Amino acid sequence: MKIGFVGMVALAALAYAPRLPAAEWRNIGDGDYVAGAKISSPEKLCNRVVIVDVWGVNCPPCRALLPTLQKIWENYGLPADKPLVVLGSHRQARDDERVKALVAKAGVTYPVYQGAGLAKDEPSGGGVLPFVYVLNHRGKVVYKGRDVLEAQEAAITALGDVGRLPSLTDGVRFTRFKNLEGQLALGRPVKTITGKLKAVAAGKDAQAAAEARAILDGIERGLAATKEEIDMLKTCEPREALRLIKLMKVTWPEEAEAAYKAEVPALISAAKKRKAGK
Repeated sequence: MKIGFVGMVALAALAYAPRLPAAEWRNIGDGDYVAGAKISSPEKLCNRVVIVDVWGVNCPPCRALLPTLQKIWENYGLPADKPLVVLGSHRQARDDERVKALVAKAGVTYPVYQGAGLAKDEPSGGGVLPFVYVLNHRGKVVYKGRDVLEAQEAAITALGDVGRLPSLTDGVRFTRFKNLEGQLALGRPVKTITGKLKAVAAGKDAQAAAEARAILDGIERGLAATKEEIDMLKTCEPREALRLIKLMKVTWPEEAEAAYKAEVPALISAAKKRKAGK
């Protein structure tokens, strides 16, 4: 199959993309590869938004989706620095030559593998094809269904979060405490603020107490999201993980010390090796 210049760029992109623990994915190896850009290792999907298309060569609706998925791949997965991968997962009886011919005719250059997908807790389409699911860059499923345009919307939304610092104010509506909105951010201390909010939350002003609790909940969600981001990045982007740990030390010093003190030396070493190209 000829995949041309665009496909060659895709190959290079995936070869040097970040890493994800291999246990998270199944059937992404040389023996599972069918067509399109080749993923050199399952670890190369780390920190990427991934659209998984579960399909079959004998399924007319599946075949009809291929050009649309190719456009998504070209618009959001290429060139090499864009953090999205479209992954074709063929689930019918294996017939590589027929699949190759079909995807070549459709102009598909994104990776196509036999039975690729999440190794555990994979969303199910109930055996009905096609079925699409989307993972955000943290590996969480943010869409599952059969509408490829809805899948695209979910992927675009997820792409907006790649590289963005975790928020401490998501879902919080500020009214009585508008002055705090700009102060609550990763990399800024929150201990004094949370102490005051806890006092208000225990007070008799019901409206202020409710808003204080909502802000405290937002801060807790921000802490959880920061840890999640660090834990994802430390296996594939140690330099970025260290950056977030440094910011976390300012915002939640006790939590950062307890969670990551022992790991920092290894992360520094890994970041140096990565920078040196080792």
